[in-house]
This record gives sequence, C-alpha cells and structure tokens, in this order.
Amino acid sequence: MIRFLSPGFAWMLAAPVMIVVLYLLRRRFLPRQVPSVFLWRKSVRDYAANRPFQRLMKNLLLPLQVLAALTLALALMRPALPGGTAGRSVFIFDISGSMQAESGGRSRLEAAKEEALKRIGELPAEEEITMITAGDEVQRLSLNGNREEAEKVIASMTCGRGGADIDRALTLARALGQTEGDSEGDRKALRITIFSDALRLSDLHTKGGSTVSIINVGESAENRAVYSLTAENGKAYARAANFGKDCTVTLACEADGTLCGASEITIPAGETAGVSFDIPEETERVRVKIREKDALEADNMAEAAVKHDNGLRVAVTEDNVFLESALKVRPNLTVMRTEADALASTEADLYILGIDPLILTTRKPEEGYDSAATGFGVFGWEDGETSTSAGTAESPAAEVLESPLTAGVTMKNVFFRSWRPISGGRTAVRLGEDPVIVWTEDTAVLGFDLHETNLPLKYDFPVLVQNILNTLLKEEQAAEETAAKVMPLSESDTRDTAPSAEAEQNERTNEQGRELKDILLLLFLLLLAAEMGVSRYVG
Repeated sequence: MIRFLSPGFAWMLAAPVMIVVLYLLRRRFLPRQVPSVFLWRKSVRDYAANRPFQRLMKNLLLPLQVLAALTLALALMRPALPGGTAGRSVFIFDISGSMQAESGGRSRLEAAKEEALKRIGELPAEEEITMITAGDEVQRLSLNGNREEAEKVIASMTCGRGGADIDRALTLARALGQTEGDSEGDRKALRITIFSDALRLSDLHTKGGSTVSIINVGESAENRAVYSLTAENGKAYARAANFGKDCTVTLACEADGTLCGASEITIPAGETAGVSFDIPEETERVRVKIREKDALEADNMAEAAVKHDNGLRVAVTEDNVFLESALKVRPNLTVMRTEADALASTEADLYILGIDPLILTTRKPEEGYDSAATGFGVFGWEDGETSTSAGTAESPAAEVLESPLTAGVTMKNVFFRSWRPISGGRTAVRLGEDPVIVWTEDTAVLGFDLHETNLPLKYDFPVLVQNILNTLLKEEQAAEETAAKVMPLSESDTRDTAPSAEAEQNERTNEQGRELKDILLLLFLLLLAAEMGVSRYVG
C-alpha cells in the first residue's frame, strides 16, 4: 500500500477540479472576418460551446492540464512504495547552556524544536518516536511514543547551564535500537537526528551503523560571560571573558541581594579580565552580573557562597615571594617558616615543600623528610631531569584539563623555560605530553620552579593558588553549594556554529520504501511541455 509522507499537501488535489470549473465557465470571443455566410453556422456552434455550464467539447488541453495538476499534487504529498514495517526515529536534543543564545528573537533551542516538529509531521503515522535530551546528564524523556506525545515532550524541554554529553546520548539511542526481541532481519531500522548548534560529525566518537543526521541551528554572535566567581573574608573575585570585539562592560556586585559595588572593565577581543569587590564581612552570598545585553544572557551572572576562614597555618620550608604573595590574599592565613627536618614537629593546616617541584600537602611529612627526594606519596619525578625550552617562542602551550584546581584558569600566554614531568595522581595541566600540575585529595604538585615561568605575573596564578587551598582544605569551604552554577567557558562562545549534516539516504529512502516524488515531478514536467506544444498547435 502506497503511503504519503507529506499528507498535508492533499489540498492540492483540488487543483484539477478548479481547472475543469474554469473550462465550464470560460467565455471566449474572437473577432473574425468571413468571406461567406456559410461560416455563420460554425460561429454559432462556437458561441454555444462558450456559454457557461455547457457540455465540454472535445479538447486535448483539458486532460493534459488536469493530469499535470494531479501529478504535481501527488508529488508534493511524497508517495512512497511499501518497503516493510514502520521504523524508529530517535531525536537527541542538545540542551547545553549555549542553546539559550538568542538570534532573531528566539533561542537556539526554540529553533531546534521547530525543526523537530517539522520532521515529526513528515514521519509515517506508525513511526516509533523516542526523545533524548543531552545536557550534563542524559535523559530519555519518552520511548516509542506517538506523534502527539512527542510534540508534548518537545514543548516541555528547557536548557541547562552546563555542556552536552552527545556521545553518551548517542550510545543510549543506539542501545534502544538493540532492545527488539526480533531477529536481525526483522529489527526495525533506526534513524537518529541530533539537534544542536555547533556539532560536527567529526565530533562524534561513538561509532555505529545507524543513520545519524545533525541539524544545527542558530547564528554566530558575540558574547561576554562571567565564568569565575569566588568570595571570602570581605572580598569577591570575578573574571569575565569576551567572545567578540574589544569591549567595555560593567560588572555589578550584590552582597546578600544588596548592591555593594560596580566596576567597568575593558576586555580585549578573545581575552579575559578580572575584577575584585569589597563585600561586608558578614555576607553569606554574593552575586556578580554583567549589565550589558548580549547573545547569551544566562552566562552574564554568577552567584557563590562566601567562604569564611577561621584561621589557617601554612608551614613553608623555602623562600618563595611569589607563592607567599598569593597566599596573603587570604587575610586569615598565617605563613610559618620552618626547616625541612623540623616539619614532623610542626603543626599546620598546609605544608609547602621544595621549589622544583613545589609540593602543597595537608599530610604532615614524616620525620627526616628529604627535600632532594624524587617522590612524595603517590607522586614521582626524575632527579635532575627537566624539559627545557629556548624561550617563549619554543614553550609549548599549556593544556588545561577540567579539575577543581583549574576552575577559572586559562593558562593563556603562560610560558615555561623548564619543567619537570610528574607521575601519579590526577593531571590538571599538561605541557605537551608532560603532566606539570597534578593532584590528589590531599596533595598538589607543581612540576616547575615559579621563577622559571611568567605564571606568577598572570591573574591565573592567585586563582590557581586559591583553587588549591579550596581543594586541599575542604573543611574551610562553605557548606552551601554555588546557587547559580557558572556556565562552562566553552558554552559561552556563541561565535562557533556548524552546518547541518544530513544523511544522504534520508531524502531518498525510508523504512516505508522508496519515494516516488522524483518520478512524479519528471512526469509533471513532461505533461507541462506537452501542454505547451498542444496549445501552440491549437492556436
């Protein structure tokens, strides 16, 4: 049985009827000069045929025009030959933070919903439709639902503030296609459509045999974002990123809902800039917001709980002006100088050992600790073996991995003259293949001398040190979680877009069989050409 994939165009079937009606109603008078009265009889017969609602005379143009209109109507309805049972369509929606970006008065998610509804309207009535959302977590919102249920689920979707785990969603979608109890030959064909804003086929790591199409929505747009916010002991520290041209933005700070400060900062194109605010000592929660409008409003505000330190003691074995300056950002932190062989008898909340590598740990070193050792706990390094660069031009770019130590840290334009690869623990920063900042729950190791890098001169350095303190000294962290989760920096870059990637076979073949649209369109053109030829001959 032939199926129509676009039955909404059935109204075009009225076109042949309209053509017949026009023929019935037509009145056509042509002035003629006749040489004889014998032709009057023929003129009278033509006049009778031109009167409305008379019987149709033999006319080759009429059936050609009716057939052409009928052929065009059927082509628009997209008939398809039967090819098997109904298939299954899985729609994956990217609900990451960037899908909230607006252009033309609507968000990217709203545009994706419209595209999905169009495609649902073209599916066969028996098609099984599954909806999956890909955000920080992957959720299956409906399984094997009908068209009406799918439309309701789509309308209820909202964006999150994090990224999108597309690979995990794709794995789930393909797993759903394997749940049939039928044999391999009887299993329903699976088609997967992903709705996103900047996704490319090369970004997908999950492989499989099912058809995958990517529908990207949205336009490239400039954006600014607050991507880092910490607050403690009367100070709030915010950092903003500029994904566009050079700009000046105003950051406003609220302490427990009351405006306590505002500052204008200029951010070069593609760069970041930081600002600090004084807040009342008793403040429990702080909020920083960019006042200017841009493409993505969701990342213009960040909110954080204020950390209140009750006094920390840090034991340091070596003179390190850069490090001590960063530690003094916390007014309740006391730095104590001590010798390496006296560490076992020194009571402190944090111990800082050596220079290259630099070790920060909450574990009290054992008696007789050797500062020249080639390891500490699970960490290890080669004695005297360091990698070097000839200068800033030869220094590899630092790769920042996602970790508690690197929140708000970019390491942009940070150069190293020498470094020591560290083994063990979890990697936070790499130089090429060499881990240079690693950590565990109680220890962080920096595999370089701070004097051999320009990191202490960058805003990243105090942020990195504070992140290390927050990670290692967990008891000093605020009990409340951040109220408004800071959006990942990658989601705030709304300049990046990608073209859609349609699967080629989707246009020609589906689970119901091969489409006849192209054949009907060709027949329509042939009938149109025949009608033109006949009209010239008759004229």
